[in-house]
Amino acid sequence: MKLATESLPADFVSRLRSDFASSPDVADRLLAATALELPRGLRVNPLRGDPDQTIRELDELGLAGIPVSWAAWSRVIPRSTSRAITETEAWRDGRVVLQSLTSMLAVLGLDPHPGERILDLCAAPGGKTALIAALVENDVQIIANDRSRTRCMRMRAMLQMLGVEASIRTAPGERIPYRDHGTFDRVLVDAPCSGEGRFRSDDPRSHQKWSTKGVKRLASVQKSLLHAAIQAVRPGGVIVYSTCTLGQDENEAVLRRALARYGDGPTGITLDPLPPEIPKGLALLDPPTSPDSPAENAVRRFGSNPEGDQQNAAMEGFFVARLRKKGGMRVA
Repeated sequence: MKLATESLPADFVSRLRSDFASSPDVADRLLAATALELPRGLRVNPLRGDPDQTIRELDELGLAGIPVSWAAWSRVIPRSTSRAITETEAWRDGRVVLQSLTSMLAVLGLDPHPGERILDLCAAPGGKTALIAALVENDVQIIANDRSRTRCMRMRAMLQMLGVEASIRTAPGERIPYRDHGTFDRVLVDAPCSGEGRFRSDDPRSHQKWSTKGVKRLASVQKSLLHAAIQAVRPGGVIVYSTCTLGQDENEAVLRRALARYGDGPTGITLDPLPPEIPKGLALLDPPTSPDSPAENAVRRFGSNPEGDQQNAAMEGFFVARLRKKGGMRVA
């Protein structure tokens, strides 16, 4: 059997080992994770029925999986049962959603509250938008934006199936209309990325498009998206930046650039504490700190399976950070 390092792009492996040169065991664990059989995340949708009843139905079918300690509405199921889930009445009714556990962390970091105005800047395919709505039972004004008309059409159909109330906008996320500047309580930037957290050593399709040039191009887009989010959020509001990739070019470097450009002054930005229920992750690389921005306010996660821990094994590679715009009335 091939080692993970033999199947993955050589430049990716080299850069990963360079990024974690001070902790080579971390690089080894990240590479080994690409060969794991990842379980799937499942969440129950309260907008389409009683979650407890839905879990009972799945349990009777032997499909309920195991609870997730930090999200009562989510479960972990074996990957082999995913198809069976999509054949259930609960799936057809929109009462259950297959969703990566790590992608749920971005919405937990956003921590939406009832009555707020929220922008999901890169929303398609819509799973995070749907979770935002579910957490506050649709008592929120959501703008779900994506630059692709085709993806927006698909997202609209999925949100309708799940009972989500949201306005869908088709536009480049890098360009926020001036009328929207400073009007959102919270903005989610789940940025397009190189997808390194989803690399599978046994699936060349997961990494065949990766290149160092592509990473640099995406990092430029990510910086523009985060800067647009900073313009869109009101003073005192929250921004969550997340990716499903591992390297610092698309993560810490993007935050450092934003902090350098917008961090100073009474209406600048600062890193903000993540909610305590978000599980701890790896230490940051060259942390993008400022005097009032502790490094632990961002998390890098990846899947592993210590002693059969299915919940941790279901974690794809992911990065999430929370920022706050200074001034104004602070949102919770």
